[in-house]
Amino acid sequence: MLMQEPMPDSLTQAGLGTLAAALRRRLKHVVATRLSPYDLTLQQFWVILVLLEHGPFSLHPLAQQVWMDDPTASRVVKAMVERGLLRTQPDPKHGRRIVISLAPSALPLAKELQGLAGEIKSGLVSGLDPDQQAVLRQGLLAMITNLDGMLVGNASGAPGDEAAAS
Repeated sequence: MLMQEPMPDSLTQAGLGTLAAALRRRLKHVVATRLSPYDLTLQQFWVILVLLEHGPFSLHPLAQQVWMDDPTASRVVKAMVERGLLRTQPDPKHGRRIVISLAPSALPLAKELQGLAGEIKSGLVSGLDPDQQAVLRQGLLAMITNLDGMLVGNASGAPGDEAAAS
């Protein structure tokens, strides 16, 4: 079992962007560490969970669900089909589209990974009561919305934000 390194003093006074980046890095590290016995990538883990929870998808909607671009999702799916974790078949509603689903033999693994995901999610919010979680969720969603607005040039930042961002 790995010992968690203490939080550096620099994070206690860090800005929200730095804290968000640190959280993302730590979450990825925890998930990757927990996945090592399964020989799965983070991307494969998310694909399995999405297919277990939501059922079959064609490639583009699956890619959107797991925050990947279509070419990356295609490579991930191909590797997982080769490993026998996924299966693909023609979409009966659309001649050129394929439907991606969990291979029946991968269902026990998928259920085990779902339990692992639940452990990680509960560990992530341990010590936060439901009200704190709601406030945090609201704040994170607001930050995501703000960043999305910056991508399309619709951000309504406060005066001086331009200088701070450069």
